[in-house]
Amino acid sequence: MQPNADATSFSSMTTGLHGIWEDAGIRFTGFGHYFGSEEIHNHGVENATTSHVEDRVIGGVGVRTRYRANDDETPVFMAAQASRQALEQAGVDADDIDVMVVSHWTDRNYVHEVGALTAAELGMKGSMAFEVCGSCAGFIQAVHTAASFLTAPTGYRKALVATTERVTRRVRPGSKGSMLVSDGAGACVLEATPGGSPGLIDSVFHTDGSLAHMSAASGDKGWVKSHPDLNDVALAHISDTVEEILGRNKLAIGDIDWLIPHSGTEPLAKGIQHNLGADPARVLTNLAFRGNVSSASIPTTVSELRERGVVKPGDLVLSPSIGGGVWCWGSLLYRI
Repeated sequence: MQPNADATSFSSMTTGLHGIWEDAGIRFTGFGHYFGSEEIHNHGVENATTSHVEDRVIGGVGVRTRYRANDDETPVFMAAQASRQALEQAGVDADDIDVMVVSHWTDRNYVHEVGALTAAELGMKGSMAFEVCGSCAGFIQAVHTAASFLTAPTGYRKALVATTERVTRRVRPGSKGSMLVSDGAGACVLEATPGGSPGLIDSVFHTDGSLAHMSAASGDKGWVKSHPDLNDVALAHISDTVEEILGRNKLAIGDIDWLIPHSGTEPLAKGIQHNLGADPARVLTNLAFRGNVSSASIPTTVSELRERGVVKPGDLVLSPSIGGGVWCWGSLLYRI
């Protein structure tokens, strides 16, 4: 399939160094977002406490509003809603998508595969669609995976990435964690023109299953339980992945226009900013007004801020994240 001629094009803006996708001409041509329909205001919960571990991991709640999906707002429904918005923005029909990658972990099934069901909901037939389960790092994982297909000898030129989570189902009701999380979905369209100007410049993604105990959802209820040292270990891994991707591209944090991380808790958000030495005015998240949406945090932030004109075409963005349950971490370096 030919790349969409109406999609936003960029002037030649590359690092000129070692981004693995730099010559692939992979551009982000559309973003979309969706949040659960029930808006919940966190009045008077800033000093709430339910356990010493939650106090250490979560700190102050730091979330003013959060969102909960109703029973009809399934992961498939939310992913499809965000995807339709991204497709419309990109000017691409669902039938034109060659591969769809959906990040999802909160409502796991034995057989019913969210990726394939979302593609069917969008009316896609025959295109490859599947899901990945990288927890909060799922957007990094999904884009990294989609880019691999777009540069493989398959001839694929258009990919749809969606992230969809009902995190409110994975926290104990009444706990401090329940005051932090939200349900929602984010999506983006990636289009490849080999040799064209890049949007996606570089990505790194790693796993270490020996650290899976740092945050896991298990037991009869599947509620998340975190290790007291979660933030310290998370910050170390985020620092490592940022150092890796910036070093490979011979960039410093000051060269980045926007740092848009997954910042799942207030201590983690502050720690990322402090450890990386980032200008606070250049760090963007939607944690305070949307809550922790897990793998949907980064794409929903980009989608909303792109819509508002805060993040503009050509801006250089760095998005690091860690994923707790399977312990994975990575970063994306890209231009909007």
